[in-house]
Amino acid sequence: MMLQTVGAPRTQVILRPHVTDVTSGETPREQWVAFIGKLSLEKGVHCLIAAMPAIVAKVPQARFILVGDGVARAHLVAMRDALSEGDLDAAAQAMRHAAETSPEPYAEWVADYWAGLDLHQYHKMAAAADLRKRVVFTGYQPAPGVARLISHVDLVVIPSLIKEAFPLVSVEALSTGLMFVAPYVGGLAPVLDQFSAELDPIGRLASLRYRPQHLITDMIDHVSTLLRYMSQEARRRELAKQCRNFALRHYDWTNIVSRIESVYASALYGYH
Repeated sequence: MMLQTVGAPRTQVILRPHVTDVTSGETPREQWVAFIGKLSLEKGVHCLIAAMPAIVAKVPQARFILVGDGVARAHLVAMRDALSEGDLDAAAQAMRHAAETSPEPYAEWVADYWAGLDLHQYHKMAAAADLRKRVVFTGYQPAPGVARLISHVDLVVIPSLIKEAFPLVSVEALSTGLMFVAPYVGGLAPVLDQFSAELDPIGRLASLRYRPQHLITDMIDHVSTLLRYMSQEARRRELAKQCRNFALRHYDWTNIVSRIESVYASALYGYH
């Protein structure tokens, strides 16, 4: 179980039976979505939290694990808890407090998203999602701990709002057989281009539009679609194989060294 893996105290674990269609004979398994990194607004964690009620409405078996620590952690936990109660005012206040830890107006990305919603409907979705029971904050984890956690995960979200040079978590996810979704910006753009081209059409779902009016809605649609796609075990295994093979082709050290050597040989000796 994921909660045992993160060491959640038994007193904080509520066991609930799965609900299933008894005619199908199948119990939907939990599907875990992970964020791995610093808990700060520039990393877009608040955007992921704001998207969670709609994701859960589309995929009821969705669960979320946020691996890492940071200056905004307490405020992000408060945002999750406020949404669990359907209290949007308290959620917005928690996000404003988190914004005080950031020099840039990253809170506006969620404010713009909320401004375009039917807030009554969102309020009901947020309360129904009960995020306090679906979202785990693990705090800082050493590398072996992260490796253990992501072995239970179905999908990684990298919702960064800054133009990352090259976030290693994208390649690390792929190398373990995990697809990721991320904004099409900065150093992520060429990775997303390659991934989309080679794993078309499912690979196109990795890319999110880097605009305040689109990022969160794209995240909801793409994450939900991918979770539904991977709910079939055969598809999940095949996608994991494709992700690992992609990482090996493009980011394995042997292949990288070979490409670097060819660049130097071309520059020094005119070889091609």
